[in-house]
Amino acid sequence: MLTVVELNQIEQLYKKYGSIKQVSRELGISRNTVRKYLRNIDAAQEGSLLEIYPENREINRPKSVVNDELIQLVHNYLQDNLNKPRKQRLSAAEIHRLAQGRGFQVGYTTIKSLVRDWNESHRSREVFVLQDPPEGYRAEFDWGYVDLTLGNIVQKVSLAIFTINYSQYRFGRLFLNQTSFDVIQAHIEFFNEIQGIPEIIIYDNVLTVYDYHRKIYQDSFIRFAVHYGFSYDVCNVRSPNEKGTDEESVGYIRSQAFSERTSFESFSEAQDWLIESLRRINQNHVYRRELPPEEGLVREQEKMKPLPSLEYSNYFTRSAKISKYSLVVFEGNYYSVPDTFRSRSITLKIFADRIDLTDGSVAIASHQRLYGKGNYSLDITHYLKTFEKKPGALRHSKVLGQLNEKIQNLYKEYYLDSPLEFIEILYLIQTTSPEGLISAIDHLTENGIVPGYDTLRLFLFQNLNPMIEPLEIIDPVTVTEPDLTIYDQMMRCEA
Repeated sequence: MLTVVELNQIEQLYKKYGSIKQVSRELGISRNTVRKYLRNIDAAQEGSLLEIYPENREINRPKSVVNDELIQLVHNYLQDNLNKPRKQRLSAAEIHRLAQGRGFQVGYTTIKSLVRDWNESHRSREVFVLQDPPEGYRAEFDWGYVDLTLGNIVQKVSLAIFTINYSQYRFGRLFLNQTSFDVIQAHIEFFNEIQGIPEIIIYDNVLTVYDYHRKIYQDSFIRFAVHYGFSYDVCNVRSPNEKGTDEESVGYIRSQAFSERTSFESFSEAQDWLIESLRRINQNHVYRRELPPEEGLVREQEKMKPLPSLEYSNYFTRSAKISKYSLVVFEGNYYSVPDTFRSRSITLKIFADRIDLTDGSVAIASHQRLYGKGNYSLDITHYLKTFEKKPGALRHSKVLGQLNEKIQNLYKEYYLDSPLEFIEILYLIQTTSPEGLISAIDHLTENGIVPGYDTLRLFLFQNLNPMIEPLEIIDPVTVTEPDLTIYDQMMRCEA
């Protein structure tokens, strides 16, 4: 029988879900009944539900029959679930449908309650084991995320975190992705910072380390681990507690470093902020540790493995087409290619801090790697041949705008009307460096000399080829006077 309370429930649940089907499931009432009373409620312009349906009015609905037979049926379905793959197990809604198909007049809420009770009674109590690894023995790695504003663009940035269990020393770096390359690069920077290698590193659901579906470690990661000589292990899926750390490091570092500040001019600025935040974190005492992490690490380093003598070359390659502007694009950023290069495609060797442009085994150019989007790394020496043919293109070129301000001022002050002479000066960068040319400009202007090609070249040549100092004779030869009396004696003997 439906009471006024239940009628109110129909109205309130429909307002909550907006679904007749959901209301039917929650209350164990047929959809037609729910639909009927919703219509009547809408039709009642005035008056209360009590006036429409008196308190003693009874409405037929399926009876909720909870008996041993129904309970056993539900338990059988749940027991069978244990032997099925997770995605193929019956839900409470599916068990409810099957029970109704067998003639049980029972509501969904009743079935859901039986399922919940069975799960509670069959769930084993999980016991956590305290971990106390020896000094320098064990570290943990995990990924996290942090939302940052980089150059007015909101981005979800990956946070790679290492924690050394004994000292609780924490290490972190920001990455834009979570590829195999990024995982390995995080390890390299971690090892370089702590100047040692723990015996074992534990991972929590890092797919670029371990394929949980195939139950195998990734080949690229194995090669890296062999190079550095550390062991590795993974937690079971959804069991991060197996790592045994005192505090969840990802969340802790995220709150400590980025709770107050989340906006930065660039990715590099955010990275520097994280590094400085970790420095402060590692200087402070942590719970149940005798020394601050920074000091504890010093003691642990004695127990760690040394770094390998051979550097691990961590990079990946991409092919790229050269545009008509003699540029290649990678991750939304632009890198210049020498205008003398004739091929239309090249190979990029991408490292964490730089990008090498190669044609097979031949190195073409190298650039500092850019992060973000829409940035340019332009080398003006890559365009000198083009500027010789098109000197007028120099004045408003983007590559000129990337030169040091002192070199730009030299052009604006002396060479606006003679760009070919300035291009001749720019060739000097190839024999020295932008910094060397700037130093020469400073020296000449300070002495009141106009920095022309000849004067700059002379200054640079002298610096590159200093005068040879005269040789100093350390052990001079001593010449003694001959004894002529011996000669006189010989002459007398002959006579």
